[in-house]
Amino acid sequence: MRSNYPIVTVAPSREIPLFAGHPWVFSQGVKDAPSIPAGSLVEVRSSNGEFVGIGTFHPANTIRVRILTRIREPIEKDFFKKRFQSLWERKKRFLPPQTDGFRLVHSDADQLPGLIVDIYADTAVFQIHTAGMEGFRDMVVQALSELPEVQTIVERSDVEARKVERLPLLPPVVHRGTVKGPVKFREQGKVMLADVIEGQKTGFFLDQREARYVVSETAKGMRVVNLFSYSCAFGIAAWLGGALEVTNVDSSAIALQLGIQTYLANGIDPEKERIVFHQGDVFEYLEKEMERSASSTSLQSPSGKKSPLYLICDPPAFAKSRSSLEAAKKAYVRLNTLCFQNLRAGDLFLTSSCSGMLNQEEFLNLLRLSAGRAGKEARILRVLGQASDHTRTLAFPEGVYLKTVLLEIR
Repeated sequence: MRSNYPIVTVAPSREIPLFAGHPWVFSQGVKDAPSIPAGSLVEVRSSNGEFVGIGTFHPANTIRVRILTRIREPIEKDFFKKRFQSLWERKKRFLPPQTDGFRLVHSDADQLPGLIVDIYADTAVFQIHTAGMEGFRDMVVQALSELPEVQTIVERSDVEARKVERLPLLPPVVHRGTVKGPVKFREQGKVMLADVIEGQKTGFFLDQREARYVVSETAKGMRVVNLFSYSCAFGIAAWLGGALEVTNVDSSAIALQLGIQTYLANGIDPEKERIVFHQGDVFEYLEKEMERSASSTSLQSPSGKKSPLYLICDPPAFAKSRSSLEAAKKAYVRLNTLCFQNLRAGDLFLTSSCSGMLNQEEFLNLLRLSAGRAGKEARILRVLGQASDHTRTLAFPEGVYLKTVLLEIR
């Protein structure tokens, strides 16, 4: 079977990463390419004419081709349906018990470049990031509609990444079913809410599932401050894990209201418990508010000593492009230095970076610098990454973006 697509030939030896599973052909790795529009399907061949795969062509980008498949097959609705079914079966197998929220499609790492699909119970929310995937919207919707578990389909192609491909940001669209409010789903028995119409990303941050579990296992008897709290998912995990007090801090009143709804959905009335919602800038809170809040609490551990603090810091991505990396590093150092300054011996500090431009060792180096500036020593308890449904492959280190570190202050 021949694909009949225009052919892109890679330069000598540049096919080796592709045969290992890397999904991209970079511009400097192209030997010959046709003059065709962005998003067109092409057949990729090695320098000696060997078939490599079929992908989407992006003539103005550094990433010239994004691989869709390693075999010759038609790219049509059934292609997407079979891929969705296969990913569903493989990913559900490794989800924790009582969990029905997960990432079905993680873009290039799942060989569906430019496509994100998150599942919240019976609701599928997808995003299209690239010109190549833009032409397959109808097929994506049709294929998702044929999954028996999916009743509602929402598109959230309102992400800044589309601008790189010269695509417009689109308003949220409900392609199938109805959405009457935040969507309930389960995460290891806890009820979570995804605002799939107006919330950040697709409505929730599924990638921090493992970190939330760690918090639930380590927060007992502690005072917890949850920075950049969004829907308060970390705060929920901490409270159900036995925290004595939880303060959720976010600049968005809408996000904090979603957090209140999430507590209530778990049978927790914040007004009757030591659960606080602080609307404001996180940097200002760390500089001016946190020490005053800490000194005003009288919570004590069973031993009679003041309960230790558990500080959770999960900010948005500061580096969204290579050009913004240096500024982002400075922001991470400033933020984490402020966090360290508010911590004492015996406290716990969970801190994250979701900037893909920053690798794990670079992030650890920034934490070392921050601790040094604050005059604090810390012991690494855990180093975590994105949950397994946010696929990471051996051949594609560029797909690893989330770094989370749990520290104990010494």
